[in-house]
Amino acid sequence: MKAGSGDGPAEGAASDRVVAPTRGTPKVKEDLPQIPAKKAPKADKNVAAGSRVPSARRIDDADGSFAPGVSTKLSTYVYLLVDPRTGRPFFVGRGRGDRCFRHVREARVGAKESKADSKYPMLDRIRTIEAEGRPVRIDVLRYGLSRDEALMVEASVSDALGLGAKELGSQRRPAVEVSSLLAKRVKFKRAHQVVICRVGPVGVDADYETARHGWRIGQRWTDPASVRSPKWAVLVVGDLVTGVHRIEGWEPTEGPGPGRHSFFGPPDRELEKRYVGKSVAPYLGTASQSPVTYVWCGPHWVNSPR
Repeated sequence: MKAGSGDGPAEGAASDRVVAPTRGTPKVKEDLPQIPAKKAPKADKNVAAGSRVPSARRIDDADGSFAPGVSTKLSTYVYLLVDPRTGRPFFVGRGRGDRCFRHVREARVGAKESKADSKYPMLDRIRTIEAEGRPVRIDVLRYGLSRDEALMVEASVSDALGLGAKELGSQRRPAVEVSSLLAKRVKFKRAHQVVICRVGPVGVDADYETARHGWRIGQRWTDPASVRSPKWAVLVVGDLVTGVHRIEGWEPTEGPGPGRHSFFGPPDRELEKRYVGKSVAPYLGTASQSPVTYVWCGPHWVNSPR
């Protein structure tokens, strides 16, 4: 039999022949690579069902420390510990290195030994915050400071936020009180026999017609002719002198209790230039409760500041 003759297929016919696929078998092109299916991740046994799984581990400030070299650049700094539940600071401190992180570490170390009457409420606050699953936030307020600068910043922040750091002391008070505290102290001359009349605290009305009434003065000290009677009334608001009047006489007046008198007399401009705006605190003492104090006159003869 000759090549290409008979019932067999002709040369090259094999490439044109198509074999029908078996039913149920998908047709796959042999020139495409197969991609294996991904395996489902295993469930974390430590994560409760239905809880949110974070995409990355959170690194809290309190858990770490500054990066290498940062502490040197910070030098001395002032920092705050902030309650994340309220966003309010509950402690201010100063230090160097990793000082700001140590409070949290101390709170954790002493957690098992802590008591309800702990001497360190700051550490108790940290434990309470972390018991609720929240990290304490640490804020650096100011850095690159000298020791004295850091102390000043710390004290100022403590006063401003009302954190009450007793070891720092506090100078926070109303401006009028600061004025009284720092005002120049008065020193009455021997020739000026005065009675200090404390009208009231800062803010009260100290004009003449209001302030001259209702003073409890002994009858014997209301006689202008007596050598021991006061010759001037010094009106005081808070601790500061607001006016000086030459006493021309006294008259009985109504008031709570007997022996109330009102003085009358013109202002003494020369003495007001000398005494107004100055503090009489040295004459009053720390325990003085009486609104009337005699200087170089009267029954007690308070001759000099205490």
